[in-house]
Amino acid sequence: MGQSRREFLRTVAGFGGLILCGAAKLALPEYAGPLRTALAFLAARQSRDGAWRSDHYGVFREGDALTPLALWAMQDAPALTAPGGAFTRGLRWLEGLTDAQAQREEAGAETHYPLFTASYAAQVFAKAGDRRRAGVWAARIERLRVSGALGWPVDDPACGAWGDSPFPPQLPQGVHPPPDMLAPNLSATLLGMRGLAAGDRGAKLAEARPFIESCQNFAAQPASEFDDGGFLFAPDDSVRNKAGVAGRDSGGRVRFNSYGSATCDGFLALHFCGLPVDHPRMAAAAAWIQRHGAGLGQSGRWMPGRADGRESLVFYYGQALADALAVLAREPNFHAWAAAQRRLLASDLIERQREDGAWEGRAPNSCEDDPVVATAFGVRALARLAA
Repeated sequence: MGQSRREFLRTVAGFGGLILCGAAKLALPEYAGPLRTALAFLAARQSRDGAWRSDHYGVFREGDALTPLALWAMQDAPALTAPGGAFTRGLRWLEGLTDAQAQREEAGAETHYPLFTASYAAQVFAKAGDRRRAGVWAARIERLRVSGALGWPVDDPACGAWGDSPFPPQLPQGVHPPPDMLAPNLSATLLGMRGLAAGDRGAKLAEARPFIESCQNFAAQPASEFDDGGFLFAPDDSVRNKAGVAGRDSGGRVRFNSYGSATCDGFLALHFCGLPVDHPRMAAAAAWIQRHGAGLGQSGRWMPGRADGRESLVFYYGQALADALAVLAREPNFHAWAAAQRRLLASDLIERQREDGAWEGRAPNSCEDDPVVATAFGVRALARLAA
């Protein structure tokens, strides 16, 4: 019986085929093939005009959501080139969208997921050396940020963060709690921070810190099992916190389970705020990631009946974990552990890859059952592991 891809990689690792150097890099021959086939899949799914569109979801068929995501993923594998000049054609399409957006005043005009589009586009243009176009999208991101100027109490931890609203999140007077689309969340906040940093607005990143900290199960002196250092998607939200309710603490407050994708996002968001890894909150998050292992499966404790939620963000989790491991690999206390976890994550990714080079989620939540979405995150994860 032939070996599985994971078994093969582990065998190769035992003979030194996976070589570590610098910040725990993977050897080029071991990831080049899977990345090359994934890039070929993305190139084959590109429309003639250069955009990427979904066969699964109507809202992804205009190109504005998937094109910057695909380019962002491709750009992280610079040693490999997608066939047919796919990146260049996609970049030209995104330039046209950007120039049209620059003529409009509304932050979300003619884009379905403005923050999603703006963050990935800003990062793509910044890395391509196009500061002007990166700045166009960074300005959009700033206008989508929760603030006192939009009716939020100035002492609300939400100020400085981002949610999923397609327009500036104006809070109606007397409305509490805010609707889900206005309320910030950790994933959107990290996206906003990445985009601002790319658009030369990094000085304002720390304004999101109060909200980020409100999403961490943390106490300087842990008072209960719930203070485990991990993160959740949003405060006081039993639906959008995918891992569900953990229980009530001694004060009767409902607490939510920490889980993998949120904890990686929280760790990275605090890192963007300038906190070092030995800061108590960063250290607690790093310890949570280390304690719960890595690999591609969503880690943490999950409520029964949340299997679809656990599976729904598996490739998003993979790229977030790859980023977190890249930070931890630079720390002497985590270097060896991070190196081993990077090998395991790469093995898991390659094991899940289809023969045509694509990745595809097993649950429809979060749209990773669309192979373009899953493959973009898979490419980003594998490329970051080799960076």
